[in-house]
Amino acid sequence: MNSLNIDAFRIINDAHSPSFDAIIGIVSGLGDGLVIALCCAVLMLYRFRLGMAATVAFLLSGIIAQLLKRAFDMPRPPAVLEHVHVLGAALHSHSFPSGHATSDGVMVLLAFLIWQCRDWRSFVMAGLFLMAAYGRIYGGVHFPLDVVVGLFIGVTTMWFCHRWSQSWPVEAWKKTDWWWRIVGMIVVIEAAVLGLGYRMQPSTAQPLAAILPLIALYLVMRFWKEEINRER
Repeated sequence: MNSLNIDAFRIINDAHSPSFDAIIGIVSGLGDGLVIALCCAVLMLYRFRLGMAATVAFLLSGIIAQLLKRAFDMPRPPAVLEHVHVLGAALHSHSFPSGHATSDGVMVLLAFLIWQCRDWRSFVMAGLFLMAAYGRIYGGVHFPLDVVVGLFIGVTTMWFCHRWSQSWPVEAWKKTDWWWRIVGMIVVIEAAVLGLGYRMQPSTAQPLAAILPLIALYLVMRFWKEEINRER
């Protein structure tokens, strides 16, 4: 294994503290697959085309990452190094590339597609998901190369799906009476699964499983109320 990759991992993983553990332990859960799926579904209610593109990018990039994981089957840090600082459970196989970082990459580019590039909100959102990707190294489950490649896959796939989505007949879909009801039900189902016993990865991010479903349910109920009032 590349010594530079190991050295960079050591620098990041060794720089831990109880306060960083608490912060990064939660933030790194933003890359969890169900969290990303829920965020994309909520976005579909307000920016249907962009939310659809993000959902497709999340699914497609996840498939690519999983195929590469099986093809390379690289060991994770706890399998080859001693004294690894781990947040949550220690994992040992399928390290390259990072699936969480791949999903984070989708959300990083999405942040700059939701808002203008100079809008501070895009930098806040992108920063959170970059921190989540960084947390995969800090938390001892991936090497830096795993995370960098994962981010690249996610960003590239999101860019491709955003361009591709321009040809989708989204406005025709939105003229039907069912689109927002179906999307809303997807949000409700995903929020229910996340909030009712879903085990976050890493386990230190479990508070997100309590907070995010409540936010998602509030947003979908508010959207439904507006749509129902508009149709009357």
